[in-house]
Amino acid sequence: MIERKIIIGLATSDAYCNKIKNIWDVSLFESQPARLLATWAWEFFLKYNKAPGREIETIYFTKLKEKKVDAKLADEIEKDILPELSEEYNNEGFLLEPLLDETEKYFTERHLTIFNQNVNALTKQGKREEAEKLIRNFRPINKLGRITPYIETTTVIKKKNIPQPTTILHPWLKQGQVTMLYGDPGVGKSLFSILIGYICGLADFDDKKAEINSWYVKNPTGCLYVDGELGCREMANRVEQYSWLGVQHKDHKMQIFSIPDYQHKTEDTFYLGQRANQLELITWLKEHQSYKLIILDSATTLFGLENENDNSEWSNKVNPLLRDLRSMDVATLLLHHSGKDGKRGYRGASSMAAMLQNNFKLVSHPQWNIDAGEAWFTIKKDKQRSAGKQFNSFSIHFEQNDNQTETFWEITDNY
Repeated sequence: MIERKIIIGLATSDAYCNKIKNIWDVSLFESQPARLLATWAWEFFLKYNKAPGREIETIYFTKLKEKKVDAKLADEIEKDILPELSEEYNNEGFLLEPLLDETEKYFTERHLTIFNQNVNALTKQGKREEAEKLIRNFRPINKLGRITPYIETTTVIKKKNIPQPTTILHPWLKQGQVTMLYGDPGVGKSLFSILIGYICGLADFDDKKAEINSWYVKNPTGCLYVDGELGCREMANRVEQYSWLGVQHKDHKMQIFSIPDYQHKTEDTFYLGQRANQLELITWLKEHQSYKLIILDSATTLFGLENENDNSEWSNKVNPLLRDLRSMDVATLLLHHSGKDGKRGYRGASSMAAMLQNNFKLVSHPQWNIDAGEAWFTIKKDKQRSAGKQFNSFSIHFEQNDNQTETFWEITDNY
């Protein structure tokens, strides 16, 4: 019955067709005759931007004449559906809203039914990995009118008294904002970001020795470090090399999610470019409200970008997660690599820049000695919205003690 009502809506109402654009999926129809009529009506709407009206009958008889409809389907269409369409043409009004609600409910139920059938079929066939992949990639059907509550005037927004972003690390690291740290491989991005994450979780965070030049912790927080390169053992070693700074607060201890380690133990290829995997991270952060800083190391290894210079790659695989993190007031440090020639900024498409509040480049200091196992670089700003004139470029020199159990740093002159 509902499929027949949907056909009537498609055939008779321009408004109905326009309203269901975001949820339209003809494959959800269970009845073959209804699916055929729906396909023809939708093709007409897309071509002429209007419902076909009585033209749906003309389309049907044309298809019948061209022998594109078998006899059994033709009989069902002529007996069960076309008479109802003819009756609807004579009605004075069309109840739009109730049918929209019924359509959304029906499409949602069919979407779930087909999904469950597919998962069960794969499971019975012993195709466990394919079934798991299908589950990870599951997307709920869109909702009609879902954006309406979020369209507001500036007056309404001001009345909500939305607070300004909380500063974690003065003057630039703030909750809900995205910062990119990029530079050549081996320049010290991971070393530097681990230091930032560690001092932000210190119990005694206002100790002078925890300051990085003019940067100091204003509001401590836990840090989730998502590692796509080093592995958990090396990450743990690097974090412990900063333990001389003091212990971290019990609610702010740095936590590490090592993708290489996860993949080795589970044999599950994990890329953050997949929406289901992004939602796993979001769920963890929702369950750990004291963690308002996430470090993603690095864009190349974590998101599985096939073409970094393609805007759609960043828009479809990276930006959805960054928007989620922003809405949750989680500060994000995204680590990335410089372009091949070292002069064109970071590697990748221009669409990435729109998501960034800050974009800092780490440039190797000319006196850096790679053989000494140290890092020495200058922090330069390509884009900086958070701290205004309070942010100044500086150089930082890292060294380890003789047995490589502790890492220290000093601020040096820029070159």
